[in-house]
Amino acid sequence: MRQGASFLPTQRHDGLLAVCTLGHELKQPLAAILSNAQAAWRFLAMDTPDLAEVGAALHDIIADTHRTVAVIQRLQAFVTTGALEQTQLDIPAVIREVIQLVRSDASKRHLTLSLDLAADLPMVLGDRIQLRQVLLNLVRNAFEAMQDQDNTPRMLALRTTCETRDVVTIAVQDSGIGLDEESVACLFHPFFTTKAGGMGLGLALSHSIIAAHGGWIWAERNAQRGLTVSFTLPAV
Repeated sequence: MRQGASFLPTQRHDGLLAVCTLGHELKQPLAAILSNAQAAWRFLAMDTPDLAEVGAALHDIIADTHRTVAVIQRLQAFVTTGALEQTQLDIPAVIREVIQLVRSDASKRHLTLSLDLAADLPMVLGDRIQLRQVLLNLVRNAFEAMQDQDNTPRMLALRTTCETRDVVTIAVQDSGIGLDEESVACLFHPFFTTKAGGMGLGLALSHSIIAAHGGWIWAERNAQRGLTVSFTLPAV
């Protein structure tokens, strides 16, 4: 089931939605900064401060701060003007960047990550930061869909395929609770959410970003359990 773009910057209540979207996307990096700051504080409070661990935490804080600033600037430009900063990208490299960002969280949640990246994929023309945010959002959603599972394996698979040399397809598959057909049909609509306390903006923004890149994004229920969200990008 493929869904076309219907959530474009010109179709939004720009001011309110821009603020809400930026707030939504900044939750994760700000949470990481806070967590590392608290860790550094604990290491410094030890009878014998562990300066190596403090240094590692500060390094992560600096990296997350730079990433947060970049996200603010790029998403702010997109939600207000639809601007993209496109370069030729190696999609498997972008996927590995995302995996590196979430690996620690996956370990804490006892999730197994699987990569199936096709060899010799063509390059795509895209905005690295925005596409990374799309992948981060899909991965975070998958993590949350699997968080309450006790007796079944928690598996997240990221795949790339290229059936023709014109299009690259990226898929994020989870083994979570899944959704009913009605929810799947509304998944990319602004403010639609199945999560308690959710804002319903992450997938809507992802929809717009992929559409602005000339691609499609859609969701399908897995045969056994869980959901697969896929998107395409035109190859260079």
